[in-house]
Amino acid sequence: MQFDSYTYALFLPLVFLVYWGLKGRLRLQNLFLLAASYVFYGWWDWRMLCLIVLTSLTTYGSALLMRGDRSRHDRCWVAANVVLNLGVLAVFKYLGFLRDSLVDFLGLFGLHPDWPTLNILLPVGISFYTFQAISYTVDVYRGDVKPTRDAVAFCVFIAFFPQLVAGPIERASNLLPQFLRRKVFDYDTAVIGMRQILWGLAKKVIIADSIGYYVDYLLYNPYHFTAASMLWAGVLFVVQIYADFSGYSDIAIGSARLFNIRLRPNFRYPFFSRNMRELWQRWHISLISWFRHYVYFPMGGSRRGRWRTALNVMVLFLLSGLWHGADWTFVIWGVVNGLLVLPFVFLPKRRLSEHAGLRDLPRIVVTFLLFALSAIAFRAANIAHLGEILDVMLNTSWLVRPTFGQPIFYMVPFFIIEWLGRRQEFPLERMPFPAAVRWLIYWLLTVGISVYSLDRDMQFIYFQF
Repeated sequence: MQFDSYTYALFLPLVFLVYWGLKGRLRLQNLFLLAASYVFYGWWDWRMLCLIVLTSLTTYGSALLMRGDRSRHDRCWVAANVVLNLGVLAVFKYLGFLRDSLVDFLGLFGLHPDWPTLNILLPVGISFYTFQAISYTVDVYRGDVKPTRDAVAFCVFIAFFPQLVAGPIERASNLLPQFLRRKVFDYDTAVIGMRQILWGLAKKVIIADSIGYYVDYLLYNPYHFTAASMLWAGVLFVVQIYADFSGYSDIAIGSARLFNIRLRPNFRYPFFSRNMRELWQRWHISLISWFRHYVYFPMGGSRRGRWRTALNVMVLFLLSGLWHGADWTFVIWGVVNGLLVLPFVFLPKRRLSEHAGLRDLPRIVVTFLLFALSAIAFRAANIAHLGEILDVMLNTSWLVRPTFGQPIFYMVPFFIIEWLGRRQEFPLERMPFPAAVRWLIYWLLTVGISVYSLDRDMQFIYFQF
């Protein structure tokens, strides 16, 4: 079920009304929320419900079987659950990639095995809920959270429909306790949630989907254009994926607010970053936080000298690239971003203000363009396609005006609104306008969403991860 569909527009209010109609009966509320989440997920393919149920039950059971003393017994259970979850993820997401890579490698030695092509359907959201489940098991082992005996609340924690498909990836210490205590409807929280849903839909439908057509046309036909147009395609793509993915996050967080459940922000205006390290502190925050807590810190973090820190940073970005997709283009994208962050391991740390100002504009532009260039590898269909794009960028003119300037009319107002609202979680959170002006803005955005969605059916980009 897509967030920008009429089905969801009916589903969400129905769940909202029934949920609060069960006021005061926490277990019934959780049971209903679990059923609604499974309906939401099964809307794509009901067969995939088996996987999320398997992940939920095995993770719940393994945590209960631990003694809480970090003994060999506990290590076995945490290892078994992590291996099981990563194994399921590997089969569905990476087995075909490993098969193709091995065939290509053997081909270098003149060996051409006739292995069958693997066409395994990738379950929507499997990377997100798998990482959420693993984090719970590890946190229980470390003693950061206590294992819950409430199986229903735990299953809702794994399958909560607003953030099930594309995050934010939540840690149990933040989200699980919210399903274990009674909640009271809060009108102001629900109003802010509706504003955040509206802003997320506007970003997805008006900005991301409109720009997506130009990105596809430019990058699918690289030899028809110039180097400048390829850079422009990279710029358009990072705007598209930001509006698309942060739009999803806004809808998820806003939907959760309707149930008085607080999800952590996933983006903090990353395009106003003044260097690449700051950008990665503001981009897909929940994923980078996951890798920091469960990979980077256990490897030593920044405590074992600068060269070991540099290695740890590169491992973090390499894994981030692989997490995004089973293709060497994602590995390249991860490595390139790691290399762009690496200088800040060796340079003296400089404390930046929380919010950028106009004097920071040159650094903001340079950071944005570096990220846009790296994103070309992310967007390329495969290594051969990336090679074609790089060939055009290296052998054609950078001085010819880029093709397709129309998206600028979407981007400029979008960046102005984001800039003016950068001190808030999202621009519509608190608007210092009279009620009449606020309602005019709401109606204009609603009409824009309706008009722009009439002839489009574009899936959220991060559903493929």
